[in-house]
Amino acid sequence: MRSGTQNETILHHTGKIRYDTIGNLINELKGKVVFLGIQTNVYKKILLVMIEALENIMKHSFDGAKAAGIDKKYEPCFCIQKENTKYVLVSSNLIEKTNIPRLMDRLTNLNQLDNKGLKELYKLTIMDGQFSHKGGAGLGFIEIAKISSDKIRYSFRSVNPILSYFRFTVTIE
Repeated sequence: MRSGTQNETILHHTGKIRYDTIGNLINELKGKVVFLGIQTNVYKKILLVMIEALENIMKHSFDGAKAAGIDKKYEPCFCIQKENTKYVLVSSNLIEKTNIPRLMDRLTNLNQLDNKGLKELYKLTIMDGQFSHKGGAGLGFIEIAKISSDKIRYSFRSVNPILSYFRFTVTIE
């Protein structure tokens, strides 16, 4: 769609995410900021959520999709859309079903917190200093929740007995 319409896709990527992919997508977004008239403070929020979402895909996606014969429609996907005055970021990737309860609990908890609660949880998480085996300290979704204008929307679609397609949506005004 052309700029100036009510709803338009600003950025879209489907496929494996690596560090160079993240860099390329950041540069692509950066090149569109002035053309689209995105304010600096909004751009910073979009950029932070984008990086967190892409790193989540890179670190936590089920990596055996090709070996497992999974349909291409379940490839990792990231998209930024402008809907009127809001920016909607959608991220999706395959995860093992065994990870769903922990992830659902985490997102449900984050969605119940107000800004003060999110800031407190952020401080506690930093001070705890525990890192997962994948290198994260669990700050990504907290950061995203702090920035989001609405609650984080999420869903899990069963793909097979082992895997689900996880999708989350963040809105920025």
